Amino acid sequence: MGKFLGIVMTPLDVQVEGLNAVMDRIQSTGATAINCGRTLNREATAETGFRAPPLDIDGYDRVFDRPVWGKRELYLESFRAQKPNLSWYTDTPYRPAWREIPADLDADLPSRIFESARSRNWRIYTSVTPLAVPGLKDQDRMQWIDGRCPDPDRRVANQGCPSSPDVRAWAIASVLDEISHHPTPDGVCLDWVEYTTYLLEDHFACFSPHSQRQMVELGYDPQKIKQDIQSLWNHLHRLTTDRLDQTERLLGHPSRLLDLLVRFSGVYDFFRFKSDVVCGLYKDIRTAMDQAGFAEVELVANGWPPPFNRSSGMDYGRLAQTVQCVRPKLYTFHWSAIPRWYGQVLKNWNPQLGVSTILKAVKFWFNLPDDIQSPAFADYYIPGATDKHPVRFETFADRVGEVVQQVDGKSPVMPLAHGYVPLEQWKRTVAIVRDTAADGMWVQRYCYLSDEKISALAGIWNVKNADRVMAMGSFF
Repeated sequence: MGKFLGIVMTPLDVQVEGLNAVMDRIQSTGATAINCGRTLNREATAETGFRAPPLDIDGYDRVFDRPVWGKRELYLESFRAQKPNLSWYTDTPYRPAWREIPADLDADLPSRIFESARSRNWRIYTSVTPLAVPGLKDQDRMQWIDGRCPDPDRRVANQGCPSSPDVRAWAIASVLDEISHHPTPDGVCLDWVEYTTYLLEDHFACFSPHSQRQMVELGYDPQKIKQDIQSLWNHLHRLTTDRLDQTERLLGHPSRLLDLLVRFSGVYDFFRFKSDVVCGLYKDIRTAMDQAGFAEVELVANGWPPPFNRSSGMDYGRLAQTVQCVRPKLYTFHWSAIPRWYGQVLKNWNPQLGVSTILKAVKFWFNLPDDIQSPAFADYYIPGATDKHPVRFETFADRVGEVVQQVDGKSPVMPLAHGYVPLEQWKRTVAIVRDTAADGMWVQRYCYLSDEKISALAGIWNVKNADRVMAMGSFF
């Protein structure tokens, strides 16, 4: 018997391909669990719907592997299969959106998906994005150190500030609401309950009034944190080639790094504060689940992998004491664009620096190695479906290994590997993750798995002898 394997899917997959066809394909991989919500979709226009797949800032060439009603990109509108229970939301002014389900949509479809899964002896998980608050008020938005709020059009996850009492109350209510509508779920997977780091500026959030008040409540000195984070912000606005070289030398000498943290302890406190906020919110959600009669439902944490998780607040070692599983996300289509997303900001701040110099520094700082010797911004973008991702997939082993070490056996580690990669790189992904010390793997998601990728997953994941896979040759 191989390691655990689960597949993330949506009712849309079944709406398009039919229940038995989808479930049979998933079963063919050897998966024994699904992660599926209760939202139904129908085709819409650009004016009335949202793009699927999402652009994620500027992923204009991103498309589905599996066509949706004959299209690999389209606009959709969504409908909750069941009306939200407003009694969960009494502690927050925010209310969930609700529209009556059109007559052409089958409100019972999610229930039939879960029944089919149970008949196959699969485990069933649902998902919530608790910090994605509808109608988010300005006072509840995150703020960078310079006082600005992130542009919603440049956000992958348009989250509210996790220190805001109203946002935290919404987060708890949205989880309880989702679980209560689900027929005996085995677990609920939370996404973006962290300070996401898609943009360089995201590392400098959050300094909203809510966050600064919570710093005091948790015993921190907000003025010291602001002073030292402002110093780092200013430093990145005054970079030179020599300073970049000094940073590279610094990261190679632990004693120099420790000296810097002593002199600018507010930076270290800022990371600790974000960890406290994220872990505290998870604890509050777990307590609320237990008190509401959902003690048997597992709480699962999706999050940024190392090294980003140290800034996002996703402290896996601490979270493992509260959650029942951690799922570090292995999303190389985002990693492919981050050197440009970060690099263009640094170039705007430091026009005198060369592009290649900036990109090499960003890749070094954030452990994003590739084989591009003279990098340019044009080399880093959200790839098209067949574009090779400019990353070394062996990096997966480093990232997963670090999370396993952080968790130290307190919770299962099941990386969430994204299927949006070319077939040959997908094969390499599956083989590498399988041979890590992780307890299993989740795949995000069915619509990015062509028939060829499904066959590759089935053929590779449960192979006991890794040499048989590696003998297939290089996948680069």
